[in-house]
Formats: sequence, structure tokens, C-alpha cells
Amino acid sequence: MFRKLAAAAALLALGACASTTETAGSGETRDCFRTLDVRGYGVVDESRIRARVSTTREYYLTIAQNTRDLDWNHAISIRSNTSFICVGNGLGVQVLGGDPPITYQVTRIERAPDETPPGS
Repeated sequence: MFRKLAAAAALLALGACASTTETAGSGETRDCFRTLDVRGYGVVDESRIRARVSTTREYYLTIAQNTRDLDWNHAISIRSNTSFICVGNGLGVQVLGGDPPITYQVTRIERAPDETPPGS
């Protein structure tokens, strides 16, 4: 019994260390993140939301509605049809906000530029 639990814990630990890039069938890598990895949200402009994945990684999620329509007083979350959300079109990705939650379809996902000065 202990061995099974130890093996399961080891597999979970390895899964947590997995890379956030996916390899497409053609051998190219894609920039991706999991919904569970999102640590915070913010407004970029009238149509884009910032999702912070780590201190060095942020993504912009473009929605068709105005970001001011989101109810920021309640929990904001991301829902996806797949395990990983990758840079590109937002097909199957939604932002939910408010109480009761209102769904906003994501139309585009892009990596935020790294604003860390070189040499830091």
C-alpha cells in the first residue's frame, strides 16, 4: 500500500515539473500553460485580459466584449476544452466572471512581452 502511494506521489511530482511547451506533430514547439497555473488576472486594455502564470510569464487573452463588462468583484477564471491553453486562436477557451458566472469567448491568446531588462 505504501509503495503504491509513494509511486503515485512520484508521478504527481514529475507531472508538476513537466514543461509548458507542447510539441506539435510537425516537430515545432508551442507556448502553452495550464488553467491551474494561472495565479492572477488584470486588464490590459478594452479587449485584452492579462493572465499571470508565474513571475516571468504572462499571457494576453483577447475577448470580443469589453473588459469593463467583466465583474472583477467576483472570481475570474479560465475554462478550456483541452489540458493546455496555447498561444494562437482562442478556440475552446473562455473567461468566466461574475456571480452568477458570465462566459466570455476568447478569440486570441498571445504571450506578453518580457519586460525584464537585459542583464538582470
